[in-house]
Amino acid sequence: MELLNYLQTHFITKESLLRESQLSYLELATLIEKRLMPKAAYKLALKLECDSFFGEHSDESSLEFYPQGALVWLGAVSQVTDEAQAFALFSKRYKDQLHRLKAQGLNPRDAKLDQDIDAHLESEWQHFLGGIYGLCTKTGLPEDIANKEAAIVIINEYLARDEHLSPDELTNLHQVVDLLDEASALFAPHELERSSRKRLIDDVRAKFPKPLTS
Repeated sequence: MELLNYLQTHFITKESLLRESQLSYLELATLIEKRLMPKAAYKLALKLECDSFFGEHSDESSLEFYPQGALVWLGAVSQVTDEAQAFALFSKRYKDQLHRLKAQGLNPRDAKLDQDIDAHLESEWQHFLGGIYGLCTKTGLPEDIANKEAAIVIINEYLARDEHLSPDELTNLHQVVDLLDEASALFAPHELERSSRKRLIDDVRAKFPKPLTS
């Protein structure tokens, strides 16, 4: 199964997460319920049918998959006691990454990432807790989320301009596309065609080839 191969390659199972973190099922469930830890990015319900010399057999099981950065986030919130503290940590790491991007000259002209950053972060936090960013970024961590959101805004700014891009602008566009590529998940086979990766990485690279360098 392509989906199962994808998940086993790029995500960690709930069992692996518990083993590496030395948490119990109940402790992880409590962290999720207290809104300190995101939900799983993927949940699979599996039904197995077996036919052998001993006859037919059927079995059912469920699997949960978390992003590669789940252990890092668990470590970061190990001393946190409530959602407000967890959100403050998320917000600081997100804002710090935006500042790093701006220092590199990547400054999206978008109110939600500037004047309305606090309201934007409230929305981002809900998506984070719901497991959405565990699905669509490689690590599920605030830094990758900030990179992804900022890159999407900048790429859309370029796409909204109905004019020819100069060689320098094309170079800048490809730098931002590379940033999005690095932060974004590869997406499961059944999701790729509808994903931001297809629209803002694959399609943009096809439409705007890199300028030739001398």
